[in-house]
Formats: sequence, C-alpha cells, structure tokens
Amino acid sequence: MSFFYKIRIIFIWPLLVFTLLSTPRPVSTETAQLISSETFVFDHALVMGQGITNDGEYFYTSGTVTGINSTAIAKFTVDPMEFVDSNINPLPKVCTDRGNNHIGGISYYNGKIYAPVEGGDEVYACIVVFDADTLEATGEVYDLPNELYPSGVPWCAVDPQTGYLYASIWKSTKVIHVYDTNDSMKHIKDINLKTPISHIQGAEFLDGTLYMSQDTRNKGSIRDILKVDLESAEVSVVAERDIVKEDYEAEGMTFTKGENGAVMHVLDYNRLIGINVNSYKADF
Repeated sequence: MSFFYKIRIIFIWPLLVFTLLSTPRPVSTETAQLISSETFVFDHALVMGQGITNDGEYFYTSGTVTGINSTAIAKFTVDPMEFVDSNINPLPKVCTDRGNNHIGGISYYNGKIYAPVEGGDEVYACIVVFDADTLEATGEVYDLPNELYPSGVPWCAVDPQTGYLYASIWKSTKVIHVYDTNDSMKHIKDINLKTPISHIQGAEFLDGTLYMSQDTRNKGSIRDILKVDLESAEVSVVAERDIVKEDYEAEGMTFTKGENGAVMHVLDYNRLIGINVNSYKADF
C-alpha cells in the first residue's frame, strides 16, 4: 500500500463516516423506486459533482468547483461503482485562455464524451469532446452562438440512435437546439417546447426518449425527472424523486440496462462535502 494511499485513507474514512451520519438518505416515492444510494467524498466528490454518463462498462463523470477554478473528467466502473481514473483541469488551452471554466452535464457517444462548457468573456458556451478511453480532449471544440446561449450551456445529451446532440440554456428554456455530432456539430433543427422549463442540470436518452434532471425548489425536497416528446415537443413529469433535504442540488443523470430492466442514476450534491449517486428503477 503506497504512502499516498495510506494518507488518503486516514483522511477519507472519518470524512465519509461524518457525511453518512449527517446526510439523510433519499427515499422512494410512488414514481421513483430507489434501488441504492452511494456517497462519495473528498477527491472523488470533486470530480463528479456535475454530470454523469456511461458506455455500459464505465461511468464517466464531470466536476466543476469554481471557487478553486477546478474542472475534471473522471471514470468509474459500473458495478460496483469504483474510481478508475481522472483528468483534472482537462479543458484545452483555447477554452481556458478565454475564461471557459465550467463543465456541466455530459453525454457519451461512440467512444467519446461530449461536455458542455461555459463561462468566459468571448465565447459563453461550447461543446468540448474527450476521448472516453484516455479522458483527454480530442481537440474538437465547437463554439455555440452567444446570442443563443447568453448564460452558457449547462447540459447536453446525445441520442445514440442518430448521433444528434441536444442542448439548451438553463433558465426559462423555450427551445432545445439539435446538432449533428457526425457532421462537425452542424445545426440540424430546433425543438420549440410547448411548455417552458427551467433549471435543467443534465439529460440522457433511453430508447429514443429524452429525459432531464431538474433542480427547481418549488416542491421542497422533491426533484423532478422530465420527459420530452421530440415529435410533439410536449414536456411531462415522469418521476418525482424525494432527496429529503431541500437545499441539496440535483445534477446530471444517466441510464444503465441489465437483466431486470433499465436503471436511472442521478447525481445529488449535498452542498457540503459529498456527492450522492442515487439509483432508481426506470420503469416509467
């Protein structure tokens, strides 16, 4: 056992025990049956506080701590969820030079991680692509129009059936913009939502349907999972998660599939020292 690992154990176990004892556990609701809840603290929490996606074998996470100007992309095994590797401050120089400093809700597609990046004075929003194997930036950086993303881009989701990437602004969202990852992020179309939505922290596709993790606080400790019908542009609530604490922040989400069906995994940030990965039956 290395010296660094011993030091990490000395620090992390008291912190983990304190977090587990002081953190109320989420509970099941009629529309969101909780399967498991895992808590991550210390350095692991720093690399997974924003987004989560997967390729069936690995989870990929994104982290942003603006207070210390830190961003990260990380990799974990799926079952059990154990840390594999991370890339700290992975954004390419073209992004950091202009002040881009925030990675949001990410999405995996075809061996790559698509990351929405915001912040900065020149370009407020862009999509940065990372190699899922190495966690290194591929060199692909796609700037998004400032007039469409005046406050940045908090999430993106790639439909694995088409390779189309979906993204929007964070607040008072009326339009979802669609781009083709297989054609240099060419703009394909816009989806004008029948009902405006706000505070989307992450999204992912399951069997051709787009689902979103929402972080509004108008229901106390309840956080909604939304479904968007891409044909009709109708938005509906398909699951209400009870994360128990009102001040916890719902973050990104993803789905895995197994013998017993699909499972939804959602990140919840406890605003102190930990990240919860809450897993639910996705039978909605």
